[in-house]
Amino acid sequence: MRESSLTRRVVLFVLLPLAAVFAASLFWMERALRQSTVVEVRAELQKRELRRQREQARQGRELQRVLQVLSENAGLKAVLTLQRDLEDTGALRDPAAKAELQRTLDDRLEAVRESIDADLLAMVNARDRPVAEWQRRSGGIYLRQEIPINLERENLGRLVVGREVDLPAMSGGAEAVLIKDGRVELSTLPAERFAGLTRDWTQAGELLLGKERWLAVPMASTEIGNGRRIVMLANVDAAVAPFVRTLRMVLLPAGAISLGLVLTLVWFTSRAVTQPLQSLTEACQESIQKGILEIPITKPAGVLEIDVLSDSLRRAAVAASDARRSLEEAYLEILEALIESLEARDEYTAGHSRRVSQYSVAIGEKIGLAGRELERLRIGALLHDIGKIGIPDSVLLKDGRLTDDEFATIKKHPEIGVRILERIGAFGEYLGAVGLHHENHDGSGYPKGLRGDEIPVEARIVHVADAYDAMTSNRPYRNRMPEEKVRRIIRECSGTQFDPAVVTAFFASPIDSTAANLEKLHEAIQKHGENVPVADAAQPMAG
Repeated sequence: MRESSLTRRVVLFVLLPLAAVFAASLFWMERALRQSTVVEVRAELQKRELRRQREQARQGRELQRVLQVLSENAGLKAVLTLQRDLEDTGALRDPAAKAELQRTLDDRLEAVRESIDADLLAMVNARDRPVAEWQRRSGGIYLRQEIPINLERENLGRLVVGREVDLPAMSGGAEAVLIKDGRVELSTLPAERFAGLTRDWTQAGELLLGKERWLAVPMASTEIGNGRRIVMLANVDAAVAPFVRTLRMVLLPAGAISLGLVLTLVWFTSRAVTQPLQSLTEACQESIQKGILEIPITKPAGVLEIDVLSDSLRRAAVAASDARRSLEEAYLEILEALIESLEARDEYTAGHSRRVSQYSVAIGEKIGLAGRELERLRIGALLHDIGKIGIPDSVLLKDGRLTDDEFATIKKHPEIGVRILERIGAFGEYLGAVGLHHENHDGSGYPKGLRGDEIPVEARIVHVADAYDAMTSNRPYRNRMPEEKVRRIIRECSGTQFDPAVVTAFFASPIDSTAANLEKLHEAIQKHGENVPVADAAQPMAG
């Protein structure tokens, strides 16, 4: 009885609790494995979606370039103009004229089809009515792109190009369904598997198809329209099953032995792992606070995985720093392209932004700016007139004085510049110089009527540098002013148009327009052999 009682005690107090622990552990691990697999499957589907979006964006850009060329096609413009004129005059009430026009439209659409790979082509007139259409397969579902066809400022209509939806290709080989108004319209799976299924397809999550659990991830696509949406599907049970089988085969026989070994080893291994991990964690937290990824070199932990992790983090920090520098260089290249595109419109604006930037830096140094503040001033000054991209050539390039209405138009360029740059997050710190460099110290400027210290210091500096370069540069309607006269005007406008502190810094700086004008003369001789390119200013003090 004693042996039976001892056995019972061992079973009750040792073996049964251990068996319960093993069973609970197995259940928990299977559940965690399922959740982890769902996360991984979702991540894989999202990666496929990102790859698809990048490829779609690339194809879209290529197609957009083709469409841009087609939108300038004289034949398309001519046939849409003819259709408009015949419709306006009522000539299309004649069946013969209408049939002849339709043949002409169809012939023109056929000519377009020969120059572009598409499954759908359509011409829509300015009244939003299709006038000619071709489909590779009737009743298909298409991804559509369109571009307007304009004759000068008049819209004649638009050209619509479509490619038929290919679910396997769009989902990167995964299973997928096309949803319209909450119902399955097209699927790579048998339609009967969705019988009676009701769910919100706009949300990612699991669903039950028959006895199998699937993961649904909606794809981001705005081109299908008409309430349609593509959803990728992945069989969670099929993905989890091999791991669950392996888990059970390994854990059940090895559980008892492993538990004892783990309990013994955990103490000795935890310290070797947790201490270096803690150091790395602290380094990462410090990097998060600084906003810059910096992982210091640490003493080898003696554990291969920890040492590899530490080295990988350090390499990632170096790569992130290199990427950040590359991104900043890319921003500067974008900046140079923007400035060149502005100044290429008129020879009189050539070099203006660069000189204003140089003058602004010279003034900023005397004000006491340095480091990042001086660099922000330099780039902001380079960008100060970027808004003039949005000013019509008839105003910006006018050979003579501007009328009041024309000057009111050109006064909009600071706000246009802000709208352009605020779309680029990295250029946010330059909005002050771009949008407020025509604000006057006494509040009489534009666009907001700010005064004094309400105006950012970089805008006040650019204001003086811009006016100085405008007055010391030739204009279509006047020659440059003498240096002495310009300096007298700036001195007289101190306290009204200009910040007195900035004016003082200007006179303390080594700025002299002589070198700039010699440089402009040299450039003019090289480019034209005659006219000297000068800075752009719609009015003497407007810059």
